Amino acid sequence: MDVAAHYRQLVELGRDEFLAAAAPAALVRYRGDEAPDYSGLTTLILDETVDESTLPLGKELPEGHVAIEIYPLAKKPGASFADRITIGRTPNNDVAINDHSVSRLHAYVRHDGKGWVVADAGSKNGSWMRGKALEPRKEQPMMSHAVVRLGEVDLTFFTAMDLYETLRAMP
Repeated sequence: MDVAAHYRQLVELGRDEFLAAAAPAALVRYRGDEAPDYSGLTTLILDETVDESTLPLGKELPEGHVAIEIYPLAKKPGASFADRITIGRTPNNDVAINDHSVSRLHAYVRHDGKGWVVADAGSKNGSWMRGKALEPRKEQPMMSHAVVRLGEVDLTFFTAMDLYETLRAMP
């Protein structure tokens, strides 16, 4: 079972069970023609379309279904950089995104006690948050629902509570 299916099952169990079992935050990658319309949720900002060309080969979306990939923000046991969650193309990162535009070590996130921060790790293709380029190794605060672009990959950052609410609202 993939992570998105697991998280959707956790939603069915209820809020408390979801929050107890889910990572404290996650990155979500939407697949399909466009990100879903959550205009009824006042705090959710999803203003960018998703490029269907990034779908894995041979994968098709069921009609009317929004496919997502969920990347929990949690350290892998024994991974490098104990103080941060690394994101990159190779499997030795805490979050591995298999896309040619994502560097081997592209970016990192961490919880600094006050909130979440993100930084580009000196990637070749760059990183952006809400359309603004991130300077290499300069941490920027990241609020829930922020759209982060790594190379050509758009990801939406969610805290666990906001992800629960978002998944509950999805078809």
